[in-house]
Amino acid sequence: MRYVESQCIREYKDSAYRIYITDALKVLGRLNMRYYDMVDLTPKDTRTSEEVVGHISYMLDKLGKEN
Repeated sequence: MRYVESQCIREYKDSAYRIYITDALKVLGRLNMRYYDMVDLTPKDTRTSEEVVGHISYMLDKLGKEN
């Protein structure tokens, strides 16, 4: 659990740094777009939570039958 937490913190700091640097470059006139505008931060998965749980259950069942 601590590993996941540390990875989330690291990812957050990396993203904040990229946003800071690209904003600075934009202010200096060296860049015309922000990092925040370059990356799409919206979730790609449109499934409901029930669909996700169903898919995970299906895959676990499938893995259990292979052994």
